[in-house]
Amino acid sequence: MTEVVVIASAKAQAGREDDLAQALRTNADASRREAGCISYGVLRSDTGVFMTIERWRSRADVEAHMAAPHVQTLLHTITPMLASPPDIQVLEEV
Repeated sequence: MTEVVVIASAKAQAGREDDLAQALRTNADASRREAGCISYGVLRSDTGVFMTIERWRSRADVEAHMAAPHVQTLLHTITPMLASPPDIQVLEEV
């Protein structure tokens, strides 16, 4: 199996940065407990851009993660906090 890296980025609406940070931290805690998660980091720039950098054992683990209730709740919760839709890239090493 090939490890999979997921890089997601999103820009917060002005004034919603702390709300978005909290939602992403909560999701990260739950994600790190998933069986296929190798690592899960949340980063924040001073311009209100947030990124997650995730490593998973396999694409199947990523698919299970995206279907997990906590991820579905996150996506629903953060939508009104975002300046634009998130960009999610699923990558495999070549």
